[in-house]
Amino acid sequence: MGLTLHRLFFDQLGPGGVWIARADGSPAGFLLGMVSLSEPDLAYVHLHAVDPALRGQGVGATLYRWFGERAMEKGCTRIRALAAPHREGSIAFHRALGFDGPLVADYLGAGEDRIVFERALPIP
Repeated sequence: MGLTLHRLFFDQLGPGGVWIARADGSPAGFLLGMVSLSEPDLAYVHLHAVDPALRGQGVGATLYRWFGERAMEKGCTRIRALAAPHREGSIAFHRALGFDGPLVADYLGAGEDRIVFERALPIP
């Protein structure tokens, strides 16, 4: 995942993110995100991850709901996330949560196309 999982993001976005642990305290999933400084009504998800053994059990949706609730408390009315066009699981996950958005060519630089997903808050 390269720079996506850089320590900087955990240090700076971790306090605003959400974390889920199993009963034994081991990690089940996390979401790193923030309220946009340029668009204060926008919550932006940088990264979310769920233990592969727990996928399909609602952990990811719970992370998004909790993050959305916290963002709404800060005045956000919408939430945005990106997905690479080849990440079929991520695309299906976001669409199942009601996200929609265009494929934007070169969004992250040359050859780095992304689907720019967005939806209104709250997430049911």
